[in-house]
Amino acid sequence: MMALFFGCDIARLTEEQKKKTALIYATRYGATKETAGWIQEGMQEPVDLLLDIESISFPDVTARYDHFIIGSGVWIGGVHKKIIEFLESRKNELSGRVLATFVVCGTDGSTENGRKRVDGYFTPLYACLDKRPLLSRYFGGRVIVENLTDEDREALRVFYKTYLRAELRSWDRTDPEKAALFGGEANRLLGEKVSVSEPTNNLVSRV
Repeated sequence: MMALFFGCDIARLTEEQKKKTALIYATRYGATKETAGWIQEGMQEPVDLLLDIESISFPDVTARYDHFIIGSGVWIGGVHKKIIEFLESRKNELSGRVLATFVVCGTDGSTENGRKRVDGYFTPLYACLDKRPLLSRYFGGRVIVENLTDEDREALRVFYKTYLRAELRSWDRTDPEKAALFGGEANRLLGEKVSVSEPTNNLVSRV
């Protein structure tokens, strides 16, 4: 009977170990949600997707997970304010635990101006952390004009006309393969971090 209990304890501890990474993201029309899912698939490890940034308990989340991947869609006002609030309010608890960050946006980073704009999207994320994560990446987003709210459609029309000198139109730059590759890179980084901490945080030392 004791052996059975011991086996159950091992199974429980192993399960806890498998759920130490949270992928926290904010989405507006779904492109960031899909990108986060592709990242999760690319990691090929148990990773919890925490979508509803509006309602998750910040203290509970930081207590439950060891590592975090943080992402946000980018809108006219920049990255999601709740993502910034999460990073700012839990800065001490998140120290050294943010594995990677990503943004999903409409900016083409193939030009110098585009790269500067993308860097600007990451600036408020980095400002909330004690140090930059080892891995950051931007991904193309998507706009389907007929799915926009009236308010968002009008705001984008003004943005396109004023800054892009173009008419608002639908487009899709999401990239499942690129997102999955990012997940693979994040998984390798996670493996390196776990292997470094393993001697003082393994199953044998707990039993």
